[in-house]
Amino acid sequence: MNLELMPRTTSHDVSGFGVFSHGDAGHAHVMAHRMLDEGQHELGHRLLGTWLVGHDGSDSDWTHLQWHMAVFEIAVGNWEAASARFETHILPVAAHTYNALTDAPAMLWRLGLAAPRPVTLAWKPVHATAVHRLTRPSSPYVELHCLLALAGAGDVEGLDRWLHGRRITEDPRAKLLAQMGVGLRAFAADDYELASVVLARAAPKVSNLGGSHAQNLLFSEIADLCWARTQTTTRTAA
Repeated sequence: MNLELMPRTTSHDVSGFGVFSHGDAGHAHVMAHRMLDEGQHELGHRLLGTWLVGHDGSDSDWTHLQWHMAVFEIAVGNWEAASARFETHILPVAAHTYNALTDAPAMLWRLGLAAPRPVTLAWKPVHATAVHRLTRPSSPYVELHCLLALAGAGDVEGLDRWLHGRRITEDPRAKLLAQMGVGLRAFAADDYELASVVLARAAPKVSNLGGSHAQNLLFSEIADLCWARTQTTTRTAA
């Protein structure tokens, strides 16, 4: 099957993980990004699914391709397959290494947002890895995803510690990261009104911290979730 759907490019993801675009896996990765950006979820699901059947791997690139496939599975309505893929290919990496610190928290959030019923998600091991990673310097994008893990796990105290440890700086990226931290802390504390306001302002700027368009759509979806919960609370109170 021809995966050569996009010109070969070279780029670098400032999140700390290289954006791979060469070799067989690189071509599959570029194709997956194009399918997500163009909204061709069914085609992406078919193409990447076929490619994965004929390959195997265990490094961060392989884990990231599994993330892409799980995104396609959610998009085509196969939540169960995406959940199983996360548990098989992403969670073990996140629980024992730092190689899935963007993919694992982001996928857990996506699974939660798309869940067809109330579910209990595996936040504990992802949260533990994120907490440990926050004790050492990280790129802003990785740090942001560690905060996603804390918020998803409901760790208000951990987010408070992170916020209190921030140094005052004029660096716009540091300010944006702190703003996202405030919004995610509000979410973890069930203050959806504050979370909605803060995240709605900050989420459209997350690309300044790194990541791809496909990855960063999640932050606007979280802001929308907070707004929806605020509206529900308002109607209930009325």
